[in-house]
Amino acid sequence: MIKFQNITKTYGTKKAVKNMNLTIEDGEFVCFIGTSGSGKTTSMRMINRMVKPTEGKIFINGEEIQKMNEVDLRRSIGYVIQQVGLMPHMDVYENIVMVPKLLKWPKDKMRTVAEDLMKRVDLPLDLLNQYPHALSGGMQQRIGVIRALAADQKIILMDEPFGALDPITRDSLQRLVKRLQKEMHKTIVFVTHDMDEALNLADRIVVMDHGEIIQVGTPKDILLNPVSDFVREMVGEDRLNQAAFEYDTVTKVMREPVKISENKTLGQVAKLMAKTRVDDVLVVNDDNVLVGRVDMRALTKRRSEDVLIKDMMKQVTYVHDDMVIRDAVYYIQELGHRNISVVDKEGKLLGIVTRGDIVSSVYEAFWSDYEPEVPAYDDQFEDFDKVSDAISQTHQNGGDSE
Repeated sequence: MIKFQNITKTYGTKKAVKNMNLTIEDGEFVCFIGTSGSGKTTSMRMINRMVKPTEGKIFINGEEIQKMNEVDLRRSIGYVIQQVGLMPHMDVYENIVMVPKLLKWPKDKMRTVAEDLMKRVDLPLDLLNQYPHALSGGMQQRIGVIRALAADQKIILMDEPFGALDPITRDSLQRLVKRLQKEMHKTIVFVTHDMDEALNLADRIVVMDHGEIIQVGTPKDILLNPVSDFVREMVGEDRLNQAAFEYDTVTKVMREPVKISENKTLGQVAKLMAKTRVDDVLVVNDDNVLVGRVDMRALTKRRSEDVLIKDMMKQVTYVHDDMVIRDAVYYIQELGHRNISVVDKEGKLLGIVTRGDIVSSVYEAFWSDYEPEVPAYDDQFEDFDKVSDAISQTHQNGGDSE
């Protein structure tokens, strides 16, 4: 566990980090994100004492790092940077086992670890004998990642490691790092300025601005509950709208249902339909548990008006209140329901979601910024406009035009 306790870093009169308090749990993937000068990189570099705090303390597993041997501390923490940092005069194998060699591991152990890590990142073993200049940028970055894991470091620091790579390679490496982190249960502190990268990788995101933590939360927390305009701007309106579709539950868009007790009669439901102008009424028991529905077709059959609804109601389709809006599309689009009943975990009726509600959610998530193209004004209509104006003026004056 990494703990920042009242950490401040000052350069001259400028505070790069201001009274930072944060706890990062074992095995957690935490992304620091912010604009340039927000303090994200400074905060990360204080974990391995490459930057020393002006005030406050940092603890790793309860031990204050300022009291630890600096060399031992850095050897126990993996570090990956954008420039990769592979030693050009060393082959790939020597680069990977650099820290294990400093720790005086046996040669057979180092060879086993290097080969295992190469397999984990889908690189052929014959590359171990190659030098960095012979590798592509993506391959070099993969070697940089596994080098940070070679000494079985529990904490890995990553400073915008994929910023200089093309989108396809970057996406591939993001997925690789996330997989390795889960498989090997590593704690990763990752600095980025790319919100998509943070949302894809992080268990929690730390949003920083001018040296201060503005918000800490899961990707879902950040997307659904940005605490300030700054965070909203960092996330972007498109992501916020799409998040509502991806994460919001149907309770967000449901409306009051038209319902009736199962102990009411056919005559009473007929009056309710006429009053509310609906053709489908939900049926509940005395505890408000949804038990069925009655539609307009029931009224078209010759029955006594005293027939109880529970003796003639139909089955009803429903969803639970934790279903996200995205999944409700299946019921509306694929199953053809005009509306869906929403119940809680006890089956009690909460509301309904209509086809129109779902359409509105899809529009807000994906099309809210759409503006149809306005056709250019056509000169051929100019004379028509003049004639129309003349006729309009004549009628206003009460006269006839010859």
